Amino acid sequence: MRTAIVGSGAMGQLFGARLSMAGTEVVFLDTNPGTLEALNSRGVTLHTDLGVERTPAKAARASELEGEFGLFIVFTKGFHTQAAVDSVSHLIGAESIGLTLQNGLGNAEVLQQAFGAERTLLGMTDFPADMEEPGIISSNSRGKVRLGSMSQNSPAEEIAQLLDTAGLHATVDQDIRVPIWEKVTFNAALNTLSAVTGMTVGQIGHDPHARNLVRSVVDECTAVAQHEGIGVSRERIERSLANAFAHHTHHKTSMLLDREAGRLTEVDTIGGAVVRLGRKAGIDAPVLSTLCELVRAITAPPAGN
Repeated sequence: MRTAIVGSGAMGQLFGARLSMAGTEVVFLDTNPGTLEALNSRGVTLHTDLGVERTPAKAARASELEGEFGLFIVFTKGFHTQAAVDSVSHLIGAESIGLTLQNGLGNAEVLQQAFGAERTLLGMTDFPADMEEPGIISSNSRGKVRLGSMSQNSPAEEIAQLLDTAGLHATVDQDIRVPIWEKVTFNAALNTLSAVTGMTVGQIGHDPHARNLVRSVVDECTAVAQHEGIGVSRERIERSLANAFAHHTHHKTSMLLDREAGRLTEVDTIGGAVVRLGRKAGIDAPVLSTLCELVRAITAPPAGN
């Protein structure tokens, strides 16, 4: 299946490399000239507990390509989803499948407009991916992918098998909203708090005041999820947080890295999306709302710019 990785950051490079090593024809799509040059010249090198693995890569701007792709896996930031899908519209055929493994909420609805409900898949992954430089990725082999669809008649099983064969440990969930919301809750707590405070995951875990804020955000997110009819597990969320506090002590969240680099953050598609849904349902989320406003305040361009 000719596969396009839409957004070739750390996670896109990890997934594209794994699929390529398993024999799938993969093209990495991106707009960053440095990323494209690095991938085309050096390929992707993965550093994991399995050792060092390398694969050649083909990378391009979407506008440079022709012909249909069978599968599009979208890894862009949420605020780029619409533009990313628009950029590949000429490569989408009647049988093409769109899969979002992005953080946050609302991405699948964008893909559905281009691919249709039956050929839109959504999911989550807990594979870590850190990029030393374009084409050099650190990860491990213990992550997993959980995916599902917005329709009963979907190719979810086929795509899960493709990913699983590539060592990406994919399974199909009957209600994919549950793991997505559990990850959104996890990210809403850690990403917003780390972006505001500058704290690593381990520092948050060791600080009782920060842990209290995390618990409050989890309370607020689970209340909104339950109102939406999504049976998230507080126990699973807390287990994921405890694992992160214990094993990812020096990790900086993506939102903190974006803040430090002066980039836009995904606050509006992660914590902000939960706050908006809560307001529509009459559910207040004061802690998460405040953290989101603080992220916006400290990442906004200086006044007058």
